[in-house]
Amino acid sequence: MLLAILIVPLFAVPVQADDAEASGDAMLIDMGNGVTYWADLEDATGTFVSIAEDVATGLGLKFETSGGTVTTIGEMYNHAVGGSECAWTLYLWDGTSWAASDATDYAGGSFAWGFYPDGSITPVETPDSRTAWTQHRGDSASSGESDSYGPLDAKSPMEWYRTYTSGYVDSAIIVAGDYLYHTTGGAYGNSGADGNPWVFCLNRFTGEAVWEFMMTKGQGYEVTSPLVVGDMLIVTATNWNVYCFDRYTGEVLDTIVLEPDFPYDENMDVAWEGRTFYTGGTTPVYDSGAVYFGTADGHVLAYSVTRADGFTLLWDYDPDDTCSSGGYTGVKGCFYYHAPVIADVDGTRMLFIGSYEGYAYALDASTGEEIWVERMIDLGDDNIPHKGTPGSVGSISVTKDGRLIVSCTDGGMTSQDGYTVCVDASTGKGPDGSDWYWRLDVLMGGPVVTDDAIYAYIQPSVNGVSVLTAADGSEMELVQAVYRLNLDGEVEWVSKEYNWIKSALTLADGVIYMVDYSAGEYWPNGGGVTAISADDGSEIWRLKLSPSSKDNYSMVAATVIDGKVYVGNDYGAVYCISDVAGPQIGDDGEIVLENGFYHWSWYVLIGVVILCLILLWRLY
Repeated sequence: MLLAILIVPLFAVPVQADDAEASGDAMLIDMGNGVTYWADLEDATGTFVSIAEDVATGLGLKFETSGGTVTTIGEMYNHAVGGSECAWTLYLWDGTSWAASDATDYAGGSFAWGFYPDGSITPVETPDSRTAWTQHRGDSASSGESDSYGPLDAKSPMEWYRTYTSGYVDSAIIVAGDYLYHTTGGAYGNSGADGNPWVFCLNRFTGEAVWEFMMTKGQGYEVTSPLVVGDMLIVTATNWNVYCFDRYTGEVLDTIVLEPDFPYDENMDVAWEGRTFYTGGTTPVYDSGAVYFGTADGHVLAYSVTRADGFTLLWDYDPDDTCSSGGYTGVKGCFYYHAPVIADVDGTRMLFIGSYEGYAYALDASTGEEIWVERMIDLGDDNIPHKGTPGSVGSISVTKDGRLIVSCTDGGMTSQDGYTVCVDASTGKGPDGSDWYWRLDVLMGGPVVTDDAIYAYIQPSVNGVSVLTAADGSEMELVQAVYRLNLDGEVEWVSKEYNWIKSALTLADGVIYMVDYSAGEYWPNGGGVTAISADDGSEIWRLKLSPSSKDNYSMVAATVIDGKVYVGNDYGAVYCISDVAGPQIGDDGEIVLENGFYHWSWYVLIGVVILCLILLWRLY
């Protein structure tokens, strides 16, 4: 009996979720840009190519071969970025890892077709873990769409949370396999380790640290998001370094040391009109075998990366600019925070990115050649928070019919003025050379754009409109809420009002997830995470992030995967929300049970103790 009393507490721990999927043979199509497709194989016969063709065509994906070699699946076709060739590669699963293969006939087992260079990088997803969130907003197009699912009945207390003393968590939460990656920004005013930014790898089921890396301080705050490429983790930092880690151990494999190249005038001031940040690289994305990011000094860069060779520069786009005694001319501007967006436009992989000079840039992603540059906003002296500056081109989303949804703001941290425009992706213009297809004088941040709809949190602009047009032609009063618009910018439904959402939205399994920007002290008008129906905007659940404080502002989009929602905020915490209620763990690791017992093992322990006491009383 004494032994039972001593043993039972060993099992008084939170239940860990298991992300293992069905164990049968399966085929993976990995587009190499964060988009994947899985198909279970039952009694499959033929060649690896013929099975892939059947699966791809069943999914509605284009499929082409040449000489028995796969050349195209979906919008991904064999091509080079700079001097780096990217091609469809066959991988076989040996039970523990993927290995590139030139086999032809299928004889059972799981396999993958992945779009990577030379087979040197292997897929992140595996037959036992079929979902991942490898980059900001899920893929190189920043779609915000997850092919997984979230909790339908989110529990409080949350399954787990982890707090830090080293600053805010403003990066996206990246998930691959059993691991979760993010950065902290360094605590303001602190010296030593807490004052420096960090990179963390956690066990995503428990929140326990797997490895951590302290970066040196830069000239700004860390708001970019990590990127998973195969077994590597890429991080851009405000110290102008770009790190490549072994994502399992934290070993630094290679580092790019960028050299700032701002256009200066004769007074050694940055010559352009827009706001200037001195923060190094933007959030990176991975597509067609290349890592892409912008820089604060106005460049857009493409690098290949492998464990063997580290980073190799593929191309460097440097927009036109001239600085002379007559003043500054050109289209160069500061790139800050926002990731490039890459999408197929009429058979060309194109890269889109916006600057704080008010321009949107469209490049050939394979060569870095400029296709078009258009100034989308120029507020000048009418810019309220930053007088004289043009404003910023923020989020850019690509529609399936080849248009861009471009969010333009005054460039302030808390934007007051701006608008959203829809333009042609191939020209940056509207039809017949006009400025746009449509324009809404509202602030719209981080929408999700599907085949036929735009889901976005919309708020009024100081110089904007007070009404929006519905799809039936009627007008409705503009409120701060989540809207579903059709691709012509007309309202199809509007949710109830929500106060101040700065995070991008995430769509998973018919549910929209959003994170409040306003802090927990304003609950229920702030400090929470909300799930609403994509069908009609009705609220499914809303949960307060706890622990919280007056400082827990959040700009981090929700990562939704395997029934869990991961978010971070300025409290300096990462939270895991699921259908599993967990213990409330203080910053010092103490378990605090505020409202009863939150795990079955405590009831078992109490039952065993009572049983032992009864037996002792009866026997003695």
